[in-house]
Amino acid sequence: MQAHEHWIAWPLALLAAPQGGGAPGGKEAVPVTMSESACWWALEFSPRVAVLEEALLMETSMVQRLWGGLQPMLERLDQAFAQAGMAEGAAAMVRAEADTPWLALARLRLMQKTQEQGRALPAAILADALPLWTLTALQQHSAVLLRLGCRNWGQVRALPRSGLSRRLGGKLLRVLDEAYGLLPQPMNWLQLPEQFVLRHDLGYPARNADAALNLAQPLLRALQSWLQARHHAVLSLQLRWHHDLRRVDGQELPAWESLCIRTGQPTQGMEHLQRLLREHLGQQRWLAPVDMLELQALETVPWSAAPLSCLPDLAAQQGASSLAWHEWVERVSARWGDEVVHMVEPHADHRPEAMQSWKSTAQCDTRSGQQPGQQRASALPGAAQKNVARRDCSDPWQALWPPWLLPRPEALAVQNNRPHWHGPLQLRAGPYRLESGWWEGAQTLAVRDYFVAFNEVVGHVWIYRERAQTGAWLSAASHASSWFAQGVYG
Repeated sequence: MQAHEHWIAWPLALLAAPQGGGAPGGKEAVPVTMSESACWWALEFSPRVAVLEEALLMETSMVQRLWGGLQPMLERLDQAFAQAGMAEGAAAMVRAEADTPWLALARLRLMQKTQEQGRALPAAILADALPLWTLTALQQHSAVLLRLGCRNWGQVRALPRSGLSRRLGGKLLRVLDEAYGLLPQPMNWLQLPEQFVLRHDLGYPARNADAALNLAQPLLRALQSWLQARHHAVLSLQLRWHHDLRRVDGQELPAWESLCIRTGQPTQGMEHLQRLLREHLGQQRWLAPVDMLELQALETVPWSAAPLSCLPDLAAQQGASSLAWHEWVERVSARWGDEVVHMVEPHADHRPEAMQSWKSTAQCDTRSGQQPGQQRASALPGAAQKNVARRDCSDPWQALWPPWLLPRPEALAVQNNRPHWHGPLQLRAGPYRLESGWWEGAQTLAVRDYFVAFNEVVGHVWIYRERAQTGAWLSAASHASSWFAQGVYG
């Protein structure tokens, strides 16, 4: 007997309820069924997971040390099984352990039978004492074996092998040898699909967003199991729903409708995705009842756990209601629209107006590695925008850059060779010479001298003077103003 192996068996009936087939019409293939996805959670604990008849089996001898030993691992497995359970009334935890897959399955069957009858079962009943019906290969020949006086595995093994093989076939003896660990048992190992596409037949029509979201929970649990087993995190996903009716009030309905959701940062947390789904689904107009849901992960990336810190967890101190920056942006965008909330995108440029651009959250990539303090949102497109461009700390002049830039430089009047902005301005600091943008052409060439200026009305402002480039510009009778205001400090 292969005593070095340790197999655990769970009943599949407690994991997944029976599911329907594919889409109506049979035109679209369903890559994965809910029954298959209900077993994905086990791959997080061990790569050796298989489905054997009506049981889910896992071999754990190679991974027990990684989970702190057998007992801590069993406790974690019980918690994971309870979370993955989708059948109602699955309160009693049923789990059997053995040295071989057939033996684990047989003990699981006997345990379930005794629990139904309200009787107690020894924790590890010997293989010789197991009844015939606990092994499918023996149950098929139970009538013959009972006439021979066999009631359990041990009595069958006591029969002459040659005569038993001629009468019942060699397959029976091979299964017995596999059950006792005398021969290796080939297993069809469970493997995850490369792409997550899962369809769920609801069983009854969902008529509003709350009902659809509630019925989407098995899909979200399967997605989380798939991500954890593959060590990935999701960035964007698509939820599709199938209409139960083809026509409403004489109007032809599309068979499927869809909704795409994108997260600001890779995540494995389903709570945040559930909140986003609730916000988006609440704005959908339901044309007809829904009888089928499909969830697809459109974009995933390798997942790396966040580094631990010795500093206090501010989110925990503020309470469970606090949200990360990207989560807040996603929720506000889902509620008000992507075009309302804008985020900054930095650019490698020396010109202040070109160092950053403000884009809607639908266009801006929040995965650029910026820290929350380097991202801002604005709902005032006509007002001065926050200057959040990166600054070179080795240049002392950049410490004087203003925190706010005007949407576009504002021309200043000049009197007696002094710039005026609600009165004459005093130059407090400068000049700081800038020459940049030559690679884009003469229209974008910036040749400027920057100053910090002040008067009692506007306070401190950031202005610049365009420097003359040609003799024609100097000799022109009239030309545009050479002084401009570009930033404020208020």
